[in-house]
Formats: sequence, structure tokens, C-alpha cells
Amino acid sequence: MVKFAYIKNNTLFFVLNHPGAKQEFDNNIQSIKSALKFYNPDECQADNIQDIKAFVTHTPTKVFTLEKKEPQRYTERSSGEFEINIHNQELKSLVASIQNIIKEKNATVRDD
Repeated sequence: MVKFAYIKNNTLFFVLNHPGAKQEFDNNIQSIKSALKFYNPDECQADNIQDIKAFVTHTPTKVFTLEKKEPQRYTERSSGEFEINIHNQELKSLVASIQNIIKEKNATVRDD
């Protein structure tokens, strides 16, 4: 929930992205301050950190766009040779039309 941190005017600022994170940070800020008194990281030797503060930013995070991929194409594995055992004539004609499409596509693939 920490977006970034920076030092300004001897104050270490933490920029958070959620109000709940700030509340939790505020509860632990004394622990962080006392830890920094015992050990000051090498990156902070030049800066004399006197205080630590946090705030919540409401700026939107940059959204990354994903590349559009071409849909995968699969070759038809059926030859179209199957029995249609359907009693409902409407469904039977629909499945028969699908069967004809499969047969036509296989015929054009074989001719190529």
C-alpha cells in the first residue's frame, strides 16, 4: 500500500494509496522512529531525519494496456461424418447444417 517515499526538509514522507494503510502506519509510526534512532540506513546518512509523516494520495495509478492478441485458431478435427440421432426436427436440421459446414470446410482444406 506504500506507493513511494521521499525526504524533504528533514522529514521522511510515505505516500500511501489507501486510508486504512495510513491508519495502520500512524499506529506504528513510533516503532519506525525508534528503529531509525538505532539504525540509520546508509542512504539516509546525509539527511538528518527529524520526523516521519504519511499521507494518502488519490491520484490514479497508471493503467497498463495489454497487447491485443490474435485469437487462437484451431483446425477442425471432425470430418463431419457422424450420425444425427435427434427426434426434434428443428434441432436435427440445425445439427445437420453444422455437419454440412464441417464437411465443406474439410473439403476446402483438403483441396488446398
